[in-house]
Amino acid sequence: MNKFLGATALAIVLGATAAVAQTTAPASPPAEKMSPPAASTTTVTKDGLVLTEAQANAWIKKAIYSSDGKNVGEVTALKRDASGKVAELQAGIGGFIGIGETQVRVMPAQFKLDNDRVVLSLTAEQVKTLPKMVK
Repeated sequence: MNKFLGATALAIVLGATAAVAQTTAPASPPAEKMSPPAASTTTVTKDGLVLTEAQANAWIKKAIYSSDGKNVGEVTALKRDASGKVAELQAGIGGFIGIGETQVRVMPAQFKLDNDRVVLSLTAEQVKTLPKMVK
């Protein structure tokens, strides 16, 4: 009987210790999500599209759609000049989850930034004819 009481007391102490160790720390505030530029629709004009580095980075991995509404790839890079003006968009076209995709350059006059996607002024068939980038 004495061993039973000792074992019971030990189990209670260990159980209480485990319960204390399981308390959770207060949650930290969620990280701020980077979003595309504030304008919901941005069109490239003759003056060009100017983006900050953070805005340009927010467009990486965004979907690219042809003018006929087909998803043709994703943004891999936005190259800017010293003033922040977009000089070219680099895209991974075709392929499946990054395998077999073709890297191409798209000039500013050939696309616009629209909400959460890039929309080309080219059809899906025309996109296939864009010159491949040399690595």
